[in-house]
Amino acid sequence: MPAGRRVVALTFDDGPNGRDTAAVLDVLAEESVHATFFVVGKAVERDPELLRRMVNEGHALGNHTWSHAHLNIRTREGIEREVSRTEAAIERACGAQTKLVRPPFGARSFGVLEALRRLGLECVLWSVPLAREWDRPGAETIARRLLERTVDGSILALHDGDRGERAERGAVAAATRLVIDGLRARGLRCVTVPEMLAFREAP
Repeated sequence: MPAGRRVVALTFDDGPNGRDTAAVLDVLAEESVHATFFVVGKAVERDPELLRRMVNEGHALGNHTWSHAHLNIRTREGIEREVSRTEAAIERACGAQTKLVRPPFGARSFGVLEALRRLGLECVLWSVPLAREWDRPGAETIARRLLERTVDGSILALHDGDRGERAERGAVAAATRLVIDGLRARGLRCVTVPEMLAFREAP
């Protein structure tokens, strides 16, 4: 991405996850920030109304496989099934299509990347070490862990669910607000991953 844009992509993985994802969406709406949600297919089937809300409120969607599968140990057919099944669930839930996929665990062997290419999907990871929300360190610690390594052009990843399962992620909404405040204090603004990729193509 060209330097000097002063933008960061805020992303969320592993949802949707009921009220915790709804709380994150509330914060984003209050702060007038758009994010990118990499969703798990089985969770999409459980909470399709949250997908509709994401799209209606201007957020971008990405594919995080059907079952949060480790794609490096799947056959090509297995990879395509995990991803295609999720694409179909997203379209059923909200009529949207995505061209983005974030492989669980960041798994991206040559076979994974080739399978995604065949499906016309772009692999998107993250550029700042994960905040390990699953250890429940609290909102302030989550935000600090992300902000201390964030620079212009960073892609941040938070988790509003747990591999597509119900999980307690109440601190993530509060951490999201702290992260947004911290970014603004540095003169950085949030964009979606598709917006950031568009900057990459700009002259």
